[in-house]
Amino acid sequence: MKVNELMTAKALKTCSPESSLKEASQTMKAGNCGALPVTDKQKKVVGIITDRDICLALSEDATTPSENVPVSEIMHTHVHTVKESASMDEALKQMRSNHVGRLPVVDENGRLAGILSLHHIIAKAAGTKANFGVQTNLGGNVLKTIQALGKRYEKHGRTESMASAW
Repeated sequence: MKVNELMTAKALKTCSPESSLKEASQTMKAGNCGALPVTDKQKKVVGIITDRDICLALSEDATTPSENVPVSEIMHTHVHTVKESASMDEALKQMRSNHVGRLPVVDENGRLAGILSLHHIIAKAAGTKANFGVQTNLGGNVLKTIQALGKRYEKHGRTESMASAW
């Protein structure tokens, strides 16, 4: 299975570097999503911002209104992307090695085409009654990806061993 078969492309939510944190948070709320790819005028991914990034930024400086803080001030500029023609195995490996749960998907010209999340992969695997502990028809070991993401949280002491729960 290829990334473009599972990615979210319809109603894809994004923001620009010039968007305010207030606008970004409203877009997240309206789209029921926790992260937004940040794109330039050519739809190239220049960053990513999460609901957590916004919360942390506003908690550090509670005196500046969210409409006065541009996304460019807090977005992550080192963004891991995956090509829409990549295999699901490649995408899962990238998620594991970079400890991320979402990947912006780009076309052959580097423009944003969609977003792929671990949530969508798990939902697809569950729909096919796949065993998360073995190679699935998605081409990757979903369990290993979940464990890798769990280790990211363990490093920050935010949870008990998620990996051992599986």
